[in-house]
Amino acid sequence: MMNLQEQTSPSEALGIHTVILERLDKDQLRLSWFPPAAVGKAAVYRSDSPGFREQEAHLVAVVTQAQQLTFADPKPGSRGYYFVTFEDDRTFAVAERILPLQGAFNFRDMGGYPSADGRSVKWGKLFRSADLSRLTEADLSYLTSLQLTWICDLRSDGELAISPSPPIGSALNEQLSFLAAANPEELMSGQTISMDMLAHMNRAMVANTALTADYFRRLLQRNGAPTLFHCAAGKDRTGFIASVLLQALGVNRDTILEDYALTNHFSERFKTSMVGSAQAEAHAAMLARLPVEVIEALVAARPEYLAASFEEMDARYGSFEGFWQHGLGLSEEELERLRDYYLE
Repeated sequence: MMNLQEQTSPSEALGIHTVILERLDKDQLRLSWFPPAAVGKAAVYRSDSPGFREQEAHLVAVVTQAQQLTFADPKPGSRGYYFVTFEDDRTFAVAERILPLQGAFNFRDMGGYPSADGRSVKWGKLFRSADLSRLTEADLSYLTSLQLTWICDLRSDGELAISPSPPIGSALNEQLSFLAAANPEELMSGQTISMDMLAHMNRAMVANTALTADYFRRLLQRNGAPTLFHCAAGKDRTGFIASVLLQALGVNRDTILEDYALTNHFSERFKTSMVGSAQAEAHAAMLARLPVEVIEALVAARPEYLAASFEEMDARYGSFEGFWQHGLGLSEEELERLRDYYLE
């Protein structure tokens, strides 16, 4: 049953500039448009594909004088993309940013963010996640529908040995061990653990230009097909690669910091998931020696951590463009090709 929230003063309606889809519970979804003003009329469609073809999409509802729509998930357990067409003929594509998985947390779609050139990042093309080793059969069925062609695992050999990832559909799964100093084995063995350690780590990752460039060259080989990259928590190594990718696509840094901070929604689940895990057992003695505030700092995705990489990038190369060309050794043509693949 649909629940339309009315607004008493439609004359105050403003131009819609974004649409957000949220999951309220297992079976309920909510679409909201912003600014939160009532619209005269809007048609809502759902598709299994991130590309909108009205003749192939399912009409979910036609709403009038509403500022949001709450509705039952038409296809629970499968990935859906929604398209909201307003009276001015503009159509907004949107999907759940956080994928509703049981065995993996922090699995997110990077679509929908606006680019400086007026386009936006395509939904259903670029995904990021934490460890995949605990995916359930239902999760694997859901993820197979994403039609991933490439999975880039940023973890170390040791992490892979402890928590190997299952195959997902026909996706090629490749390891790109991104930062040895980011591995738990390295981080948790010495006396360098501190409140500002993750800011230092993000600065250090800027210097990891060979592997960052390798990631982008491999990504470009996918020709715009859906891909996934991940590490253990989906926060530090994954967060850095995500930030470089979004900068390359023209997303502003404030938005990138907001995206980075979404990981904080999973901090408690991350702690819970570690209980009884091989990783936790391997590092239990070390964790027991750390002050609570340091553990909290390690688990958190604080914007200042990632912002430190921006500062380092600008200090070394003057700008992101300098980093792309002189740090990564990638060309303007490669940058434009990346944007053509992943912006719409």
